[in-house]
Amino acid sequence: MPRRRTAGSALVFTLGWIGTVPLAAQPADLPIPAATTQTFPAGIAGAGAGAGARAGAGTGVGQVYVDGSGRVLYGMDMRVLQRFSPDPALYCGKACAQVWEPLLAPTGTAPNIAYPPGYRGERRTRGGGEPATPAGFVNPQSAPDWTVIAGPQGPQWVYKGWHLVFAHRGDKPGVILHEGAEGRTWNTLKYIAPAPRVMAPGGVQAVLSGAEYMLADKDGRALFTGACAKGCPGWQPLAAGMASAEVGGWTVSTAGDVPQWTLRGASVFVAPADDPTHIPTGGKALRP
Repeated sequence: MPRRRTAGSALVFTLGWIGTVPLAAQPADLPIPAATTQTFPAGIAGAGAGAGARAGAGTGVGQVYVDGSGRVLYGMDMRVLQRFSPDPALYCGKACAQVWEPLLAPTGTAPNIAYPPGYRGERRTRGGGEPATPAGFVNPQSAPDWTVIAGPQGPQWVYKGWHLVFAHRGDKPGVILHEGAEGRTWNTLKYIAPAPRVMAPGGVQAVLSGAEYMLADKDGRALFTGACAKGCPGWQPLAAGMASAEVGGWTVSTAGDVPQWTLRGASVFVAPADDPTHIPTGGKALRP
C-alpha cells in the first residue's frame, strides 16, 4: 500500500506548479479535499520535488500532480460516470486506454475500496438496510488519500476515493489541455497540502484560502497584522481574555480598550464578518 518513493519505479510522479495556462478550480460540486498525508505510493514524490516540477511564477494556480516527464496528471471522477456507466472503474478501456495512461498499482495489489450500492448498477437492499463494507475495505466517503481498485488494465490507484489517476498520452510537459473534458469527467489532479498544525490561542486555526493556508479565528475570519492610517476602519482587534496564557509567540496586550492578542509583539486583527477574507490596506495576512 502507500509507501515512500522507491528506486526502480517505471514511472516517477511528482508535484509541480503549472503556469502555462490558467488552471480552473475543481468543479464546485466535485471538490478534492486537502491531502491528509505526505506518504505516497511507490513512484510518487513529495511536493515540488523531482523531475517535472517547475515554477508558474505569479500565477497562483496551486499545485497539481505531474509525472516524471512533466505531464499533468488527471483524475477521472467516477461520480460523474455513475449516470451512464454500470461500472465507472472500467470506463477507460479499449479506445479510451489508447488516449489515457493509467497510474497502475504494483501487479498483484488487492483492491481495498468498497463502493456504495448502485455503483455498478446493483439494486439497493430491501428493508432500508445497506450492505456492510467488506472487512479490510474502506468506504470512498472516508477513504485515505490513496486506495486501489480493479481497473480495466489491472489494479489502479484511486485518489481521494473517487479519482482514478491517468496521464494523457502525447501531452507535452506542463501543458493543461483537458481540464473539465467530457462533461467534467477529466480534471487535473490537484494537490492541496495537509492543514499545518499551529501553536496558537484557542479558536485560531489554519484555513485554506486559494492555494495557501492562512490563520483565521474560530468563525473562519482571516487574521492579520500591520499598520493603518488614522481611524483604522475595519481593523477589529482579536480579543483575548484577561486570564489568557501566553502560547508560542502569542501574548496579550492590555494597552487598548480591550485585551488583544499580539504575535511576536505585533497586534493581531480579524477580518469583518461580512467579508471574512478581506485584509484592509496596510494589513498583512497571517500564515501558519
